[in-house]
Amino acid sequence: MHELDPLAVVTSIGLLVLVFARAILHKITDFGKLRQTVIDYRIAPERLAGPIIAALTGAESLTLASLLTPGFRGFGTLAAAFLLLGYGAAMAINLARGRTNIDCGCGGPGQSISWALVGRNVTLAGLAGVAAAPVVRPFGGFDVMLMPTVLGAAWLLLLVFERLMQTFSHVRAVGAYRRRY
Repeated sequence: MHELDPLAVVTSIGLLVLVFARAILHKITDFGKLRQTVIDYRIAPERLAGPIIAALTGAESLTLASLLTPGFRGFGTLAAAFLLLGYGAAMAINLARGRTNIDCGCGGPGQSISWALVGRNVTLAGLAGVAAAPVVRPFGGFDVMLMPTVLGAAWLLLLVFERLMQTFSHVRAVGAYRRRY
């Protein structure tokens, strides 16, 4: 694996930490809505929705803890990639079935699944590869000063992308509603 600048590696880890922290918070604060989302995906029997959410919350919590623990970061990045690709695969399966009106379960106000969200998950999984890369030099003082800005910008870009996808989801829903009348 190629060595990367430590700022890229640490920022990638930070972004993954924020993504998984938000996902865990969503799962523990809105269990009922998330349970219905898992049922709507129609990948597992309805009776398993609760245990699936519990297992995913545990897996995300372990991933988050591993990303924050230097000795376990390799496991954390692999688990992050696996979870993100799994969520993307669940969306892709339903999109291939023609089922586009399912809430993605990403947290926050609802948005329908889309190929753009699948792409987002694949991109974030690729970021896990960046987070796992060895670094070419030690993390220095300038990196410490610059990292919050770079991480903040990356987080804001992700939030803007998600808001755009949410807006497009609502526009599609309004268009579908109007076509019926």
